[in-house]
Amino acid sequence: MSRFLGSLALIGVVAIVGLGSGYSIRPIRGQAEKRLTDGRVSVLDFGAVGDGKTDDRAAIQAALDAGEEIHFPDVRAFYHVEGALQIGGQNKFGAKRLIGHRPCRGGGAFKGKPPLMQGDGSAPLLLAVGSTNQNRAIELTGLSASNPAAPVLELRSGIDAIVDNCWFSSQRNQDATVKLRESYGVTIRESTINCSGGGFAVTAYQQCNALRIQQCRLGGGDLGGAAHVEQSANVQLANNIVELGVYGLVVSSGIRLDQPESGHVEGAGVCHALRVTGNYFENVQHPLVIATAMNIENHPGQAVFGAVIESNHMSQRSFDFPLLTIGRLRAATIQGNSFWRKSDSKAPAIYATYTRGATPAYPAGCVIEANHLTNGSGAFFLGEDVRLKGETLSQILQTENRVAAPHP
Repeated sequence: MSRFLGSLALIGVVAIVGLGSGYSIRPIRGQAEKRLTDGRVSVLDFGAVGDGKTDDRAAIQAALDAGEEIHFPDVRAFYHVEGALQIGGQNKFGAKRLIGHRPCRGGGAFKGKPPLMQGDGSAPLLLAVGSTNQNRAIELTGLSASNPAAPVLELRSGIDAIVDNCWFSSQRNQDATVKLRESYGVTIRESTINCSGGGFAVTAYQQCNALRIQQCRLGGGDLGGAAHVEQSANVQLANNIVELGVYGLVVSSGIRLDQPESGHVEGAGVCHALRVTGNYFENVQHPLVIATAMNIENHPGQAVFGAVIESNHMSQRSFDFPLLTIGRLRAATIQGNSFWRKSDSKAPAIYATYTRGATPAYPAGCVIEANHLTNGSGAFFLGEDVRLKGETLSQILQTENRVAAPHP
């Protein structure tokens, strides 16, 4: 009987110590096996420290390899990672879910703490490569992370990925904070993504079809932009706030805008079915650039077939550039937008370009109506200063598109 009571006392002490320490101590064997059995693991259970100094890469990678739902508990400092973390699945099922417990609210509020995970900039912090089956249904929820000079997330050949309520930032980066390649059905929602140094917050090249960016805050700093899309179909940007960038949304430019001398982007090509609705562009130098190259001498840009640009607010208080620049655009509806220029602006609200030798070479079949224009003395809709078949491009555009004067 005394031996039985002694065993109970020992179990009680272990239980109290375990409950009091939370994630700071490894669970007893039974708990660890259960957590692995149901697929949920904590990176602390695999040896991550989170003191901001120790390299936690190996411990976090072990948790990623072992579990399906990987938790990053809040810690005193942050998880320091040197190199890349492979977040794709090791088998045909994929389906990794990463959950952070220091989510961001209000753009950068972490309760007085830094981002929960920080890379050293030597490689993408979160990297998914391999087959679409391995990278199927990757989900990032509530993660706050930064990585200098390299992407926070690079997803290749992904399918049905979700980035939800995350905060990602990359400094001194000429590439992108979120880099998507050949990834189908990606949704980025209610997240804050920033990039400084000339890159973009989000880039999506090479058949990133069915891309959704919704209710996010996107910024590209003084040199870069918010989002750059090439050779993708059915892309939607809805209800985002775009601020602090030279470029807002760029589609089918045909060049890397941060490196115009490089000419082509990888896999640059035609985009189909673009939808840009309900976004707020705050003092962005070039809010929307669609189907035209910013440096025409290097590359003509690519075409966009089918677009809806509706109910967006585009404002400029410090710049004097077109708010919407369009080029090789076919079958678009541009309506219900609010264009706000600075009071002495002479730039047109909508500027149409001509790409010599390309087919199509300029916008046609577009309906531009029921828009609102505030401030400035420049024209509402203006074509590039070229002559075709004895007519100016502006005259041809008026006949091949239905352009209605904006509401003052």
